[in-house]
Amino acid sequence: MFKVCDIVINTIPYNIIPEEAISCEYVPYILDIASSPYGINKEILEKYEDKIEYNIYSGIPSKFAPKEASDILLKTLKKVIDEK
Repeated sequence: MFKVCDIVINTIPYNIIPEEAISCEYVPYILDIASSPYGINKEILEKYEDKIEYNIYSGIPSKFAPKEASDILLKTLKKVIDEK
């Protein structure tokens, strides 16, 4: 499912990322900026915690102005890329 991307940014507060996507061979870094219940079911996260890189920055778009929210995302992505 994620064969063509390195980063997924979820903005929808609904469990939209299925287990099939997380259990595949290649799993990108997932940045979840939605509010609860986020983009991945908690049980799936626990099951694959050693396989996926997943961070929650809950509600960034609703907590900050769009410009500041995009700056926060950019800094976060740069940090992730630099750590690899």
